[in-house]
Amino acid sequence: MLDWAGWLFMLFSFGIVLMWKHVRSDTKLVVAIWFCMVLHHAVAFLNAYVGTAIGADQDALSFHAAGVAAEAMPELELSFFGDGLVPYIHFLGFFYRTFGASIFLGGELSVIAFTLSCVVLVKLVDLLDLGRFRIGIILLFGLLPSAVIFRSVTLRESWQALFFLLFVYWAVRLWKRPSILIISFMLMSAFCMAILHNGLKVYSIYMILIGSYWGIFGRKKGVRWSRHIRFLFVGLLIVCVIILTQKMEWFMGPIGGAGFGQALGFIEEFRIGASTIHGRSTYYIMLDASSVLGVVKTMPLVIVYYMFAPFPWDVENYKDFIVMLEAMLRFMLLFSAVYSWRRFSGEVRSWYRFLLIVFFGMELMWALGTVNWGTSTRHHVPGFSILVLLGAPGLILFMRRLHFGMFGRRKYNTMLSK
Repeated sequence: MLDWAGWLFMLFSFGIVLMWKHVRSDTKLVVAIWFCMVLHHAVAFLNAYVGTAIGADQDALSFHAAGVAAEAMPELELSFFGDGLVPYIHFLGFFYRTFGASIFLGGELSVIAFTLSCVVLVKLVDLLDLGRFRIGIILLFGLLPSAVIFRSVTLRESWQALFFLLFVYWAVRLWKRPSILIISFMLMSAFCMAILHNGLKVYSIYMILIGSYWGIFGRKKGVRWSRHIRFLFVGLLIVCVIILTQKMEWFMGPIGGAGFGQALGFIEEFRIGASTIHGRSTYYIMLDASSVLGVVKTMPLVIVYYMFAPFPWDVENYKDFIVMLEAMLRFMLLFSAVYSWRRFSGEVRSWYRFLLIVFFGMELMWALGTVNWGTSTRHHVPGFSILVLLGAPGLILFMRRLHFGMFGRRKYNTMLSK
């Protein structure tokens, strides 16, 4: 009986798609989103009623148990500098306290986040004049096997992906039409993402600085800025500097000293310690933080293994094979994204460059704290939407040239059709 709220949320999620006119006006798009949602709902259902889904054990079960324990706690913690897990546990606890503790409800909350991500992604696609590829982008975003699982259980990745995508959407809106209200929404999105993981706290500061600078000063066309917007941007920079110096002193120091080098040393020790836990999916690639040269030499390998492991010679079972196919897809999308960026010029190249910088920043952050491809499949989920947005149009056009008609032939006026 406690699962009634989960079923109610499941029905409500299909209605979310119809709340936005620009989405419901395209029947094929609605069907594509609903199809992806059905798979996500199926995972949530199977995980609750049949057995624990692959990848939905350990963290997902512990988060659910912690949410049940938090059900009796009266206050919700939203501290920026607290543990990144606590706000999510209190979030689950709030809904469990309101509707009853249910692992099915917890999974459905994640599916709600995925549904909202689809809507935001469609709005971003239209904002960037990529409407011709909206169905293909949605299908690639919604049907990645590992992401279907991780976005349908009681994990934080679905919400991290939503707020990350919201930040990017508001940054592009700021770039197109600056306003204080848009800046406020952008900062709110970054804050909501940051409180969900300790690593995202550091990344959110990087993201705010990059997004604010690009959104306000990244246009080639002259824009007249009122004095209060300039003051707001300067104030934002000052606040970020204060946060960095007071709460993250290590970030500003020299390498090898008590600052940035100390942070890299901590990462090095973490990777060594994590690698001592021998696992089949562990890749024993260490970061040498003893010198600048050591970092330069070892960092590329850390990133390559995080992005593209397992390699064909590492595959031992069907799960490895699926993860390898996802890595191959990620490589093709990344190649297509970089190729498109090099191909275009002007404003199109500007937002391609911004999105690539934001994407690589997030992937670098996750890569430093990941030592096996099992964990990396989860960490790819938050930023995957931007990779699809950048790489899918070129990949779809390439597949159409090979006479694959699975993405349809509907035509739009867009710069990628040239």
